[in-house]
Amino acid sequence: MPAATQTPSRSPSPAHAPPVAETPGPRAQGLINVFNQASKATLDKCSSKNFASCFPTAAQYAPETLEGLRSQIIDQLDRTWKANFEEILKKRDVVKLVNELEQCIEDAKLRKKRAEASANGVSVEAPVPPHTLTPSEIHLAHLMPFLEKQATDMDTKLLETQAANTELLATVTAQRVEIEALVRGLEGVVSDLEASAQLMAQDDVQDLSSEIRDAEMGMRT
Repeated sequence: MPAATQTPSRSPSPAHAPPVAETPGPRAQGLINVFNQASKATLDKCSSKNFASCFPTAAQYAPETLEGLRSQIIDQLDRTWKANFEEILKKRDVVKLVNELEQCIEDAKLRKKRAEASANGVSVEAPVPPHTLTPSEIHLAHLMPFLEKQATDMDTKLLETQAANTELLATVTAQRVEIEALVRGLEGVVSDLEASAQLMAQDDVQDLSSEIRDAEMGMRT
């Protein structure tokens, strides 16, 4: 018997989806750039002039030391923020998830373009039937709203963290000013006590000298 010919399937299985890149794509890189720009803009507000205005005495007598302290604070904040941000990216696998979202968006745009062309009577490649999609593609399609919401929430939390860090820096600066004022007040009190002690010592010496003179006169008499 002649071999039965196979008719081509009207719903061919789609090609496997390309693997998700581990390196940041355009959207993931954009998120990283937003963080870097916001972090730099926040730290730039703590300029040498603004920092010196909080410590006028130190700025007048030890400007190099004050500038070194400012550099250390800014460097510590920059390294801490970047370490925390990288930890969040790694812990939540943000880069991979955003890349997957980007693939889904590009695929959706392509499907929309094909559907519009088909509606206009243009012969285009038929879209892949949903029942032929891989479980991973279907899963990502359902996850798109969730991933978009997570990206928005992350941007909001990032801005809140930057605002909290700025407020913390202002609080630390104000506390340093109060400490400096307290130290100056204590130095004034110590100076007053030392002056009082010197006056009391002089009075005691004069009284003792008078008593000695009186005793000598009494002995001579």
